[in-house]
Amino acid sequence: MASEAFLKTLTKGQILHAIVEEKQSGRDVLCSFNGYLLRIANHSGQPMDKGQTVRVQIRCTDPLEFQIFDPNTIKFERVI
Repeated sequence: MASEAFLKTLTKGQILHAIVEEKQSGRDVLCSFNGYLLRIANHSGQPMDKGQTVRVQIRCTDPLEFQIFDPNTIKFERVI
């Protein structure tokens, strides 16, 4: 799993490239971020399959919250 040191390097607005390693129960998927594993909840409505590359943007760091980053539906958000 991801180390606390890795988690502290994450910033709001940052975009991470992840690989789906495993689908878990419900909406949860296990994703690999440069060797770090995080379980994320998929509330996007988009199916995620093992081996798929996804880009996620950090919405909040405490608690850690992601959203799927889709360059086709770019929304400009102010990052504070």
